[in-house]
Amino acid sequence: MATIKYITIEEFAGFHKITTQLIQDFADFGLIEIRQVEKKHCIFSEQIEHCERAIRLHRDLGVNKEGIEIILDMRSKQTLLQQELMRLRHQLNKHEERVSKMFSEEL
Repeated sequence: MATIKYITIEEFAGFHKITTQLIQDFADFGLIEIRQVEKKHCIFSEQIEHCERAIRLHRDLGVNKEGIEIILDMRSKQTLLQQELMRLRHQLNKHEERVSKMFSEEL
C-alpha cells in the first residue's frame, strides 16, 4: 500500500520562513488544501509545490491572494494546453509518417 506523505504547516512554515497564519490564510481562501492528521494541520505532498508557488508569488512579487489564484489557475491551464499540444504534435507526426509511407509504397 502506498504511503501518504505530508508535512505539518508548522514544519513547512519554518522551512520557508513564513508564518503558519499565511498558510492558513491561503487555505481559507481556497488556494491550498490543509488536512488534519493526528490533530495536526498538514499539507499533503501533492499540494506542496502549489503552496510554494503561492508563497513565492506573495513574498517575492507582492501578489495578493486574488492575484495568486488567477496566476495559478492560468498556469494550470497553460500546463494542460502544453500537454494537449504535445499530444496533437505526436498524432500529426504519426499521420505524416503514414502518409509518407503510403506515397513511397505507390512509387
